[in-house]
Amino acid sequence: MPAARSAFGPVRWALLSLLILSVFSHPVAGFGAAKKACMREKVRKMFYHAYENYMAYAFPHDELKPLTKTFTDSLSELGNLKLEFLPQNYKGSALSLIESLSSLVVLGNFTEFQRGVLWLSDNLTFDVDARVNLFECNIRVLGGLISAHILATDTKSRLDHGLYKNQLLNLAEDLGQRFLPAFESPTGLPYAWINLKVLHVNLLLLF
Repeated sequence: MPAARSAFGPVRWALLSLLILSVFSHPVAGFGAAKKACMREKVRKMFYHAYENYMAYAFPHDELKPLTKTFTDSLSELGNLKLEFLPQNYKGSALSLIESLSSLVVLGNFTEFQRGVLWLSDNLTFDVDARVNLFECNIRVLGGLISAHILATDTKSRLDHGLYKNQLLNLAEDLGQRFLPAFESPTGLPYAWINLKVLHVNLLLLF
C-alpha cells in the first residue's frame, strides 16, 4: 500500500499541473473589448432580473420564490434542514435587499443603493422572536450590513451623507451583540442557533 501511494503521488501532481496550465492558457486579456462589454451586460441584466423581481414580488420579505412570484421569510430556514422551530410571527428582514446593496454600488446604481440604505435605516429591527443559524446570519446579514456601511461612508458612493448617520453600523452592532451568547459555550466554539429576541442558544454546536 505505501508503494502504491508513492507511485500515485507523481501522477496526482502531474494532473494538478495540467489543470493549472489549462486554466492559465486562456487569460482574461485574450477577450477583446466587445466581448468584455457583452459579458458585463449579461451580468448586469442577470442581476437586475433577480433584484427587480424580488423588489416587485417579495420585498420586504427575505427571498423571492421565482416560479410562483411569492416570497419566503427564510432567515430561520437557512441551515435548518428539518425546518424545526420556525417562528410564527416573523415577517422577514429584507434579506435579499441587504445582500444586494454592495452589488448596486458595483453596478453604479447609487440612487437605488441610497433608497435601500434609508429603508433599512428606518425599518429594520432584530428584536424579533426568531431562531437563526449563527453562521448564515453572520455572513449574510451582519456581513451585508457592514459592507453596506463601508460603502455608504465612501465619498464615491454619492450617498447623501446628510441622511446617513451610521444607521447600518448601529444595526450591525445590535445584531452582533445578540450573537454574543452563542459564544458562551464550554468548548469555546459557538452554538449553531440563537434566538435573536430572547438570546437563547441551541445546544448543537456550529462545528
